[in-house]
Amino acid sequence: TSDHIIRMKRKLGEGGGRSKKPKSAADTELAEFLSPFGISLSSERYMSSDTSDHIIRELSMKMMDVDGKEKFFIAIQDHLDDIEFLKVAMLPLAKEDCSSSFSNESLIRLLLRVPPLTDSLTELLLEKLPLVTDSRTVNMAALIVSQLRWMTLQSADVIISKLNEVLPACSLPVQKEVISGLPEILPDERHEDVAVLLLDLISTIDLVPCILEAFSELSLNQKILDKVHTSVEELLSALTADSIPSALRFLLSTASPEKAITSIRDNIQFESLCQSGDGVEAEELSMECLEQVLRFHSKTQKSWLSQLHSSEQLTVFDILVYLILFRVNAKPRPVLNSLRHHVREGGLNVTNVTELFKKHGKTASLFTVELLKISHSLLVSQPEHPLPSLIYVSVFTHGDMQARQEVVGSLISHIGSGQSKETDSAIKTLSQIKDATDTTLDKFSPLLNGLLDYLNTLSIPQARQVLFLLVRISSTGSSRNVDDIHIITRKYLSHPSGKLKKLGVIGSCSLIQALSAEGETKAMEFVHKVSKQLAENPTLTALFYDEIASCIAFGSVDTQTVTSIKEMFIDSFQKSYIVEESIGDNFEQRDILGIESSDTLDQNEFISINLWDHIAATDSPGGLMVMFPLLRLVGTCVAHHSGRTLEDIDSLLGCPIRTLPLDLIPSHVNATRVLLGMINLVIEQINIFHVENRVSMRNKLLNRVKLLHELYSMLTKVPVVDGLVSMEFDHSEDTMTGNKAKKGQSSKMNVSKANESADLFSLDLTKDGTQKTSTQLDTQENGTSATIKPAKQQYVSTTAIKKFKGYIRELDYKTTNILAFILPENALETSSSRESEREAKILSLPETCMLLEDLLAKCRFKLKAASVFSKPDASVGFSRLSSISDSSFIKQILVILPALCQIMDDNGQDKSESVSTQNMGSQNDSMMNSTDDEIALMNDNPFRVKVFELVFSILELIFSWSGFSSNSQISTEVFTRIGSRLQLPVAKSQGPLSVRRKHALQYLLNFKDSCKTFSSTIGLVKCCAVISDEKDARIADLCKTCLQSTWDLTADEKESKVRYNEGIGYFVSTYFHHSAESLGDILELVIKELDAVVTKSDEDDQVFSTFNRATLPTIYKIVLVQLLAYQKQIGKDNENGFDILSSSVAYFATLISYIKIINSRPLLRSALIYGQKFLEGFLSLGLPLLEGMMATNFVDVQVLLKKIQTSTRYLHHVTCHSKSSKDIALTARVPLLKKFLEAFVLKVKVIFAAHGCTDAFWVGNLKQRNLKGEEIVSQQVAEEEEEEEEEDLSELSVDSDDGTDDASSIAPDNESNTDSMSIGY
Repeated sequence: TSDHIIRMKRKLGEGGGRSKKPKSAADTELAEFLSPFGISLSSERYMSSDTSDHIIRELSMKMMDVDGKEKFFIAIQDHLDDIEFLKVAMLPLAKEDCSSSFSNESLIRLLLRVPPLTDSLTELLLEKLPLVTDSRTVNMAALIVSQLRWMTLQSADVIISKLNEVLPACSLPVQKEVISGLPEILPDERHEDVAVLLLDLISTIDLVPCILEAFSELSLNQKILDKVHTSVEELLSALTADSIPSALRFLLSTASPEKAITSIRDNIQFESLCQSGDGVEAEELSMECLEQVLRFHSKTQKSWLSQLHSSEQLTVFDILVYLILFRVNAKPRPVLNSLRHHVREGGLNVTNVTELFKKHGKTASLFTVELLKISHSLLVSQPEHPLPSLIYVSVFTHGDMQARQEVVGSLISHIGSGQSKETDSAIKTLSQIKDATDTTLDKFSPLLNGLLDYLNTLSIPQARQVLFLLVRISSTGSSRNVDDIHIITRKYLSHPSGKLKKLGVIGSCSLIQALSAEGETKAMEFVHKVSKQLAENPTLTALFYDEIASCIAFGSVDTQTVTSIKEMFIDSFQKSYIVEESIGDNFEQRDILGIESSDTLDQNEFISINLWDHIAATDSPGGLMVMFPLLRLVGTCVAHHSGRTLEDIDSLLGCPIRTLPLDLIPSHVNATRVLLGMINLVIEQINIFHVENRVSMRNKLLNRVKLLHELYSMLTKVPVVDGLVSMEFDHSEDTMTGNKAKKGQSSKMNVSKANESADLFSLDLTKDGTQKTSTQLDTQENGTSATIKPAKQQYVSTTAIKKFKGYIRELDYKTTNILAFILPENALETSSSRESEREAKILSLPETCMLLEDLLAKCRFKLKAASVFSKPDASVGFSRLSSISDSSFIKQILVILPALCQIMDDNGQDKSESVSTQNMGSQNDSMMNSTDDEIALMNDNPFRVKVFELVFSILELIFSWSGFSSNSQISTEVFTRIGSRLQLPVAKSQGPLSVRRKHALQYLLNFKDSCKTFSSTIGLVKCCAVISDEKDARIADLCKTCLQSTWDLTADEKESKVRYNEGIGYFVSTYFHHSAESLGDILELVIKELDAVVTKSDEDDQVFSTFNRATLPTIYKIVLVQLLAYQKQIGKDNENGFDILSSSVAYFATLISYIKIINSRPLLRSALIYGQKFLEGFLSLGLPLLEGMMATNFVDVQVLLKKIQTSTRYLHHVTCHSKSSKDIALTARVPLLKKFLEAFVLKVKVIFAAHGCTDAFWVGNLKQRNLKGEEIVSQQVAEEEEEEEEEDLSELSVDSDDGTDDASSIAPDNESNTDSMSIGY
């Protein structure tokens, strides 16, 4: 045969076949043989004059002669050696009487039906396959295979043997043709042999699609099919792009859904498809294939959804499958609920969605409708999560014009929904689309103009964002938006409603921004016109000044327009609020705060800020309300021109303030108004001059920061009174405080009551009892004659002034740059020789803590925590911050991050003993005292410890922010700046993100000895746990040490016992997660400690001193969660599965026994929730394991089931107690638990019956009992239980005559009446 193949190849090679035929088909020997049978051969078509059946009978009789058969077959061989003759022989025969009518049979198929020729001719045809190599003869393979289809072949063994010999020598196209035809060539009983043949060829990746198609048409038994599935699964990871659709279709159509889905998700490298040239097309084909399979297989849909729901992290392929399930499912709600679950748990996050659109954008665009529906639902249910916004932006970016219009329309509907958070997220999304696409959004201006119809339903901050967004869009497109805003602004300014007037003011400022681009003249004319119209309303005027200042700060106003605005309003401020002073005979020094400054005393004439006259004018508070926004506007305009040197207004920072002396304020009838006025003035001075880099100005700035801290301390002693001037123009007064004086109640009485709490706050007093001012303190610090004994300190949080939140101006988020003054790189510029001689002041710890608390509050408001349900602070007090983008805020955090690290370095344990006496004096000059216990705890330095608590809280918010993990650039920068504090060599400090993460973690762990309080320690642990991406024994050891320690709580921590208990629970949970010990060993240790707490054993034997009755509910819940994780190891560890099961059941029984001793509602709730989950895991993992051991270890199985029976019985008592006590929260957990209690009894009974152990299982009667074991006789409960019993007993087919609940038990050994295990219904 091989010689024949070589000979045929040589013939083809000489001329591509017989280019010059020696004779025609009619002259061949075969023509002579076939002529008597009515078959004539020609060069174009062979003809037949008789029927096929008659010809076959005649030929069969002729072939009975051996010699005749041999000669005939030789003639066939010689004839078919010619490739052209072979081709004609495989075409249908023509009838001689009618050339246009063809028979279905070709000459080859006719001869194959002759039994003596079948096997030999089949072999001959198969030997022709390796010769079909030229592209001109590719169709020959299909013709040859078609001759063998549906033929009744006598010897399939010959064909299989010949195919094994011939197929490897064939070209790839020929192999595909042959493999595709095998199911139709060989009979069904030989399909297993075909499968073996194909399995040998499946390693050729290019043949996989046709092989899998052939497999799907074969009739195979399950054993062979399993082998095929195994082989396919092994090849999944190596498949090319065009082979994946066939593999998906084959596995999902032939294998069990669970097994097929697991193999597909584990092995197919879908993400790598885009690297190939035809990757996009292959992705689309794969998705189309999956959609076709899932659309008509509901069982596969449910199985795939179940696996996706149980996954901890979704891949891009999983997300696309979710989209397909959402499309093909008639009821997509379960799919949507599963997606929401993954969003909450973090399985579906910004990272994988970004990867979906970045690498598979074209494929994702096929599911635009589904993506919009999902994002719409997510935005409604979880508006604070960044994922819906990302989906909208990505669909807009990658979609066509229709998709973009759908996105814009959907966002507009969200904005008009009336839900505050939903509206905020939709507006933010539109802004992101504008930033991402620049001018594309301009095409939808007519549609976006509809937002103006919703303005009166929006809050003021929301309306501000909408108006300025429309102006931004109009700046690059049509001016129609500006015209519409102009119309609605004029309408709102003349409206009697206060809110609509404010909207008109904001609209006016947005128009100023738009008009400044057209020219200074138009803009200033509009400014003058609006200012004149608002002159009689101080609230609207103040809002107008604030809005213009914000526009200028954002760089949205033209420079020439800013210059004109500065000249206009700086004169206005000087006339209204600046007073020229002169030192004469009638000058009273105590009336002016700051007059003691040596710089001022050198001059006979100077200026001061007249604050007192406006405070005293209680009947007309407009001057005070306008003062601070106007000062901000002036400072913003000057900073816009001058940068970091504000020489035009630098005298405003150093000049005195005409007001009451600090020592007279607490006893004054207007103490609250005076303090708030001074605080607001100082805050605006800090906001303006924090950019200054001259020594003198920076020292004055730090004096103002110190004064602010003093004023805050004084403010905590005064009450909220009526008639205070609001500084929050975006909100109504009733949202700013809930502690206003009651109607008819004297404010003096409130002052006296506030003074009764003076023991909490202490101001430094002089000898005569008068209070020292900030400047007096500075004089004594710099002098040598006065020696002040350091006062005992107590840290008082600025949250004590939260009741005044709406009446205090907002510190700008960039004022945190003051914290960076301590960094060496922030060198100061000196403009004169005198200034160069001055020593730069440093920020003391009390003021540092004050600024850190302000930064922490801003982080809590701006940065969203990892939990999507985290509730940020109210926007009162953060109006300016709410208009700042997250990216701008995080950039500022990166700027001051080295300063935060420097603060911790300066106050670390290794430097606590090296603080100089002068620094200690400056830190002790605070306005606070502390208790003796806290002084002993903090070594007379509470601020040094409080610094760590605040910094760690800030870092934790940064690390847990949703944008931190999704933005590798930000996370790399943060870890780099923190890790650089270790001062490692450059080669070691640089590296991938994981290396920098470890360096940052090591730096933070270095401060574990510096954390002296519970709050600072848990802050450190949270920071480390958030950034650690793997188990870390150092974190586990730190948590264990904290659990073993005895904490002396500070006053703040004592007030919040819940936070302390949660902190202990966090230590336990983190210890479980990071410990290198096995989970079983840790559970054993923790449960042993809980035993000591529950049984009140000797406390000296306790390892964890923090475990007590107060912390028990929190720890109890965490241990149950970890027990469920331990239970899941049963399926992963086949060798030790029974040991794990036994231990978990023992631990569960111990934990359930606690509620017998301590009747605590939190314990009952945890037992109901996690008891149900434990039973669910036992049924799915434990019972299959026990069923396999019934034949060999029956006694061990019986003992284990009896042990868990004690827990299930008491859980039944808990359900009865919940219903009898009518506890709604507990009763809601009962139905699901009773479902699994019932399933537990039924499945155990089935297992025992299947193994012939019915004597060991019996059904008895169980009465309803409460937690004390007393029988419940409530008629209502009895009736409910009887109704449930009737339904459940009908399923069990067990009779019960006494009307009590049915129960099931496992009898020990041969005793059938022992009360062993019972489950009530």
